[in-house]
Amino acid sequence: MNKIKLVVAGAVTLLGVVVFSAHFSHPAPSATDTASAAVGSSSLRIGVESTEPVYFQSGGETLGFDYDMARGVAEGMGVEPEFVPMDVNQLFPALRAGKIDMIGAQVTKTSDLERDFDFSAPYFSTYVAFLTPAGSSIRTRHDVDGKRIAVVDGAIQESYLRDKYHDVKIVKAPTVGAAVQLIERGEADALFHGAPYAQSIIKSAPIVLEEPIVYPVDDAPIGFVIRSGDPRKEQIDGVLKDMILSGEWLKIKTAYFEADPLSDVFRDKGA
Repeated sequence: MNKIKLVVAGAVTLLGVVVFSAHFSHPAPSATDTASAAVGSSSLRIGVESTEPVYFQSGGETLGFDYDMARGVAEGMGVEPEFVPMDVNQLFPALRAGKIDMIGAQVTKTSDLERDFDFSAPYFSTYVAFLTPAGSSIRTRHDVDGKRIAVVDGAIQESYLRDKYHDVKIVKAPTVGAAVQLIERGEADALFHGAPYAQSIIKSAPIVLEEPIVYPVDDAPIGFVIRSGDPRKEQIDGVLKDMILSGEWLKIKTAYFEADPLSDVFRDKGA
């Protein structure tokens, strides 16, 4: 196994996908520039967000679902993975500027993002979760009608909640911590958030939260993000396919998300 370089560039505990149009104000490198940078490169610089269980440190060891998947991709390509932790709001500008080669941070593929970047084949499906306080009457996702649901302002969960749940009152918060405070003050009945971050939120919350109500969104795949026209996309996709068919993907998924249901996206591919 290749030696892993860890480049510390700051980290926050936010949410897998928070994208604002201001992130895309800088011109992207041309396809020619991208191809030239890729040729002969012996490393793959991967932008990550430091949040358990996708990328984190434990007992001096680096762990995480996105970490293991990205490391597997790099090693399958025959290059050395170089992880660059940063604030989630810095990931896309860094990719545009060529400071990193790939984003591995639970990014959901959307039509807006596809206009500016290329996505790899899916390596996960978007899982969402309702987080509720102890004693809540919300036991399933069908119990949220008429409830006040907190979301992180600008996150993909906000638009999904608006599209799929028409009888809830959306209460926006700037951060996950602020959303939990809304529940603590009785101003929200639940938090709707990315499921991979649920257990981390439960551990750090100042109030007791029930086990999350988790389910997958199969029409919202998660992929690695690269610059548009990057010639390594085909190679990345090939390694991901091999990881799924060999059982390596399922092994990694089970290590971090054992309780989560297996999406049909991957069951259909032999996982």
